[in-house]
Amino acid sequence: MTKHTIKILGVQFAANPDYKFGDPETPEIWARTRAMLSELRDMRPRVVLKAEPTNPSDEKAVMARAMGRKIGYVNRDQRDDVRRLLKGSKRGMLVAEVGEVVMDNHGYLYVTLHCEDDAVAEEQEMGFDWQGWHADAPLLPPMEALDAEEEAAFILEEELLPRLAEVNTTELQAYLGIWMDGSRHDMSLEATSQRRLFIRRLEESERDEVRTLAKELEHQSASMSNRHRLEERVQAWWPQVVASAEAETMWVRWREQTNGQLLEGLGMIDARLRQLPGGIYENIGHLETVFAQLYYLCIPRTALTAILSLLVLRVRTCRELGIEMKPMTEADSAGCEPSESNSISMKDLAKEFLKFPAKIALGMYGGVSTLLAGHPSWQKHSPKIQEQILAQAQAQQDRQEEREDRMMETMKEAASKPTNEFKVYPQAGSTANVGCQMHSPEFKVIPPSDGQQPALENKNNDDER
Repeated sequence: MTKHTIKILGVQFAANPDYKFGDPETPEIWARTRAMLSELRDMRPRVVLKAEPTNPSDEKAVMARAMGRKIGYVNRDQRDDVRRLLKGSKRGMLVAEVGEVVMDNHGYLYVTLHCEDDAVAEEQEMGFDWQGWHADAPLLPPMEALDAEEEAAFILEEELLPRLAEVNTTELQAYLGIWMDGSRHDMSLEATSQRRLFIRRLEESERDEVRTLAKELEHQSASMSNRHRLEERVQAWWPQVVASAEAETMWVRWREQTNGQLLEGLGMIDARLRQLPGGIYENIGHLETVFAQLYYLCIPRTALTAILSLLVLRVRTCRELGIEMKPMTEADSAGCEPSESNSISMKDLAKEFLKFPAKIALGMYGGVSTLLAGHPSWQKHSPKIQEQILAQAQAQQDRQEEREDRMMETMKEAASKPTNEFKVYPQAGSTANVGCQMHSPEFKVIPPSDGQQPALENKNNDDER
């Protein structure tokens, strides 16, 4: 067994989650940092070291956690050494003891690590081959509750339960509470096995106060799949998961991976969910039933994470497309239409375009195409809308050309039509002038017959003058 002394930095960020590097350091920020350091110095709890691959600043970061919360990170100079030790550890975690705590500047601390070189082989599960099951989609990043649960389970199994005769019951109760809070919705095989182990170990203790702690775990075990807990998952826990920052990160990656083609992405999700045993996909519209099935199937956490990730993506995809969260055939997925209950339909949008002249409608269409380029409904229906606008433009042009043609024909007909009629408008004191409009009786020249001179007919039936 080898002894390592590890320096933990970044306590100010753990104590102040909203504080960012470069922000002004206020007395309140330093006070919270000192409070956390003082608590660590006085309590000296066990510290868990664990990799944090989802860290946005450093994917190789190794975080330090104590009593169910993050307290800082392994410094960069020792990070790679600790990562090598983690590869041979149980479940990728190491436990250390609090050493020196330094209160000046931003504050930091040292932890003492005793580690063995023996690697632990993972337990192989029987039945459905969960090891071969995976999802061709982004995975939901681990949430704080899962990190706290895994940390507490590790401390309980490795440090506290083997020493129940001498362990501090306050610390034991604290870590049991952390584990229970994090695992109350955990349907994985690991959580089920740990719950059984904790109950058995606590019941075997000779101390009455320790055996009492087993009753809370037994109650939780009995209620994992009862109606109350299922309703709690569906109404409270699950909406929080879907709306979480981790789910939003996964959703953005999924949209990029599918290039915004959500209908095709929905088909990919369903293709994976149909492969699950127990007819899970057929109950996809009733999540409380799905969660109960997942619990009884005793699914390893890695596979459960993939399944929950697919369910999150499916819920958000159905919301985006405006369709129901229900089982669908491939034909349904290909032909599903967005709901028109809360938004304008593509049919109505096309009508709005057609209210304007063709040139204006085409300009508006170009602007909308730029705004909705990634929207699946627009991608599907925009060619039809463009066809309708172009058809309207062509119809308008055809009508204009038809009017122009009729006008030209009328003009040609009038120019080429022979006539022997003309009007004579008499002027006072002069000979009648042809084509001069005057307010006088109108006369019509009657063509001569038999070589006679033309005669005038008074069309107003006035007396001949």
